[in-house]
Amino acid sequence: MVPIWINGPTRSGKTQHLIDWLLAQTTAIERPLLVFAANGDNRMVLAQRLTATVQDRVPYTTTTPAGFIQSEVILYWPLLIESLSLRAQFPLKLRPENEQLLALQLWEPLLANGLQVEGWQDSQTVRRALDLWQLAASAGIPAEAITQRLQQGMMPNLLPSDSWLAIGDALLQWRAWCLERGLLTYGLMTELYWRSLLPLPQYQTQLLERFAGTAADDIDEYSAIAIPLFQIFKAAGCPQSFTYNPSGQVRLGVGADPAATLTLASDCEIIQLNQPSTDSLGYAMADDVVQW
Repeated sequence: MVPIWINGPTRSGKTQHLIDWLLAQTTAIERPLLVFAANGDNRMVLAQRLTATVQDRVPYTTTTPAGFIQSEVILYWPLLIESLSLRAQFPLKLRPENEQLLALQLWEPLLANGLQVEGWQDSQTVRRALDLWQLAASAGIPAEAITQRLQQGMMPNLLPSDSWLAIGDALLQWRAWCLERGLLTYGLMTELYWRSLLPLPQYQTQLLERFAGTAADDIDEYSAIAIPLFQIFKAAGCPQSFTYNPSGQVRLGVGADPAATLTLASDCEIIQLNQPSTDSLGYAMADDVVQW
């Protein structure tokens, strides 16, 4: 089955086309379709529209990429224990404030010698380091490669090279410390999913047995690690539909990678929706605003 790629600007009817596509699956779907929205607020709005239109004519479940990753890591934690040789224990999710507090305590010796950054408070150093890990995990960059990426990509006058090395080493220490205790942060769950769980043939088989296909709204707001997930369903010939806003890029720099997710359009049937009216502000300024 050829996937559907719905391309168009804001307010061009992309989501409605996605819903219409879902309705067209009534005779072909037995297992639920996995329907993604970019974030929690969008998911609630999409779920309400699906309830009002699709109702129970097509089985589906709505989620977000982040929510799906977290639930899958916890659901398949025994499989991760086996494949990574972890201690058998029930996992515990850490909220960001608890993550920062525990990391601050763990890194206290490092913050006194090597990890400190001039002009940054210790709490800022910890939070920024943890955020870098989350961004790297969303981009499919292993924790071990963070130091090299930072040293290559950051201006030398921003931070000394030794500081980036210290941050990278601290993150590896934090990662090992959490895995040893079964503590799951958002960054760790994201990395575990794309790096350890998704490549497992056993998991891929069960994924295809649980869900008939996927629908993804606003995929320009998804991170790069969403690509291999959708490719598994594409390779299996499952029904798929995507919406993409070429002028979106709202979350560029905070985890989204619209250039990467655009690669999913290959081998799709492209539906190009109308551009904004020529007398609209979006028609006159959208491209310039995106570039800025």
